[in-house]
Amino acid sequence: MIPARKSPLGQSWVWWLIDHSLRKYFDRIFFRMRYMPSAEEKALPIIACANHFSWWDGYIAAIVERQLKVDNYLMMEEAQLKRYSFFTWAGCFSVDRHDPRSVMQSLHYAARLLKERPGRMVWLFPQGELFPNDRRPLVFLSGALHLARMAYPVLLYPVAARIEYMGEQRPGLFISLGAPMQVNEAEVRASGFLKVYTRRLEELVTAELDQLRADVLACDYTSFTQIVQGRPSAHRIFDMLLLRKQLKRQ
Repeated sequence: MIPARKSPLGQSWVWWLIDHSLRKYFDRIFFRMRYMPSAEEKALPIIACANHFSWWDGYIAAIVERQLKVDNYLMMEEAQLKRYSFFTWAGCFSVDRHDPRSVMQSLHYAARLLKERPGRMVWLFPQGELFPNDRRPLVFLSGALHLARMAYPVLLYPVAARIEYMGEQRPGLFISLGAPMQVNEAEVRASGFLKVYTRRLEELVTAELDQLRADVLACDYTSFTQIVQGRPSAHRIFDMLLLRKQLKRQ
């Protein structure tokens, strides 16, 4: 297993790389958090469970880290992390999901990270591989609940992300965090814990994805905060050069 090797300088460099890419390839990025945790909840370990739909998923985790100002870690496929090892500087650690021993080693490592410091966040993509955003039903591996059982009490946050074109040359990126599921000792000791709560997690993430899709398709961005403005589209550059009045954006 490849551990995370966080460093302030390394994190700054990786964030510069991420921020540069986001502004280059997206028109705008929107973020919302639909549930504000209490002070007691903020002290709990956090497991972020997101849909796994694009090359950008790790960058999305970095965006959320910046917005929430948390100490963030992300479980990444070992072959990819070997290829881009500099992501360990930003908190990525590896898992080989084809090797059960490696999976458990990575989960135990993640549990140690969560227990070491209050309010830490570890990101998992429970689908295990990339799927189209609107594929249903969601089917999750049980790793997130294994981790919850090792590190309880924890909050499992459902995270939904969607990329959508909105009349611009580049797409918009929408990120939405729903209400978390708290796992305490009572839940961990319940009969069929892994199966029952994995299904509940699937339902939470599905609901968050469906609500996000509905809001985006309705062009209802009122609950979002725009957090990144990308480079101007070609037609906007032409308009500025020709001193034309720009069309109102949605």
